[in-house]
Amino acid sequence: MEPRRSWREILMLPGPTDIPEESYRAMGSLLINHRGREFREFHTQLIEKLKKIIGTKQDVFLLTCSATGGIEAAVSNVIEDGDRVLAFVAGQFGERFAAAARYYSENVVVVEIPWNRAPTVEDVRKGLSENRDVDVVLLVHNETSTGALASNIEEIAGECRRAGALLVLDAVTSLGGVPFSFDEMGIDLLVAGTQKCLAGPPGLAIVAVSKRAWEKIESLKKRPTYFDFTLHREFMSRGETPYTPAVTLFYGLDASLDRIFETGLNEWVDRHRRGAQAFYSSLGELGLEIYPLPEFRSPTLIAVKMPEGIRDVDVANIMAEKYGVHVGVGVARMKGRMIRIGSMGMVTAERIKASLRALCGALNEQGMRLDYTSVEGIVEESLSK
Repeated sequence: MEPRRSWREILMLPGPTDIPEESYRAMGSLLINHRGREFREFHTQLIEKLKKIIGTKQDVFLLTCSATGGIEAAVSNVIEDGDRVLAFVAGQFGERFAAAARYYSENVVVVEIPWNRAPTVEDVRKGLSENRDVDVVLLVHNETSTGALASNIEEIAGECRRAGALLVLDAVTSLGGVPFSFDEMGIDLLVAGTQKCLAGPPGLAIVAVSKRAWEKIESLKKRPTYFDFTLHREFMSRGETPYTPAVTLFYGLDASLDRIFETGLNEWVDRHRRGAQAFYSSLGELGLEIYPLPEFRSPTLIAVKMPEGIRDVDVANIMAEKYGVHVGVGVARMKGRMIRIGSMGMVTAERIKASLRALCGALNEQGMRLDYTSVEGIVEESLSK
């Protein structure tokens, strides 16, 4: 079978990202009995690695599904009919979060946030004061559709606790790309993907559950069959999963996590910050507009507004076909008007330079006059700090 793409091409998508070569090799390993001792030991060690990255001693599960499946798992385990849910929406994935919750309760209140920023502590405090007796708060940590990051999660979690509400956090494009401590932050339920900042294969979702969240989960009269967290906890007590796991994807993720720890977790996370700074400084020098406000700019997802009259899909196609750099385009309200670059996982000067070179070349074909060579030094300087 012919390869789907050349090794010379790179994925700078909002996800999935490229993965280390050793992860590809690991996924070619022989399958093992997922009810046997070898898998139980391997699975337990893999979960322990994830706990270190998440910063928790609480329960963590690795689900065989996409990150969207993880979102479904989260809301279906803590929301039941009649629950009052407060959903903060600042982009497409916030909208999806709220939509998922509506399947389980009709009492979902949406707090709309301008899409060029993320929810703040003040937004959450105001939302909780205006909507009494909230059971669950839904919040996207890093909005993949806009490149806006919500900071001060620990303070936000504190506001939720004081109001008696659980905080369910979408950390799909933030886990592994920003400093994280689930336990210290006071998050109740976290959902992340493997195919973003962790540089793992797509097809798995990560869920972390706090003691407060367990109280709600155990009180539910009905829980989903496949995503029942009490069942996952029971099987995890012996190192297993309730249903057949994607063993080869577990292999690939394990190799990716080993790469992170070999690099050093703090260094891996900080590369995302430095890589984003390289992008933002370069884009500013080139005179291109970054979509989110400066104080909300994501360290993992770079959102660039297209100049008037230039379609994002045309730019993305040129970047892929002529330069071998694959990026995302605008979605929802920003459809047709934005290039989204995923600076996630294996963040290197070479990958950032290739992306900027491709972006400049594509925009120049659309009538602009951008000099890529003017920002090469900026990239090197940012990554060396």
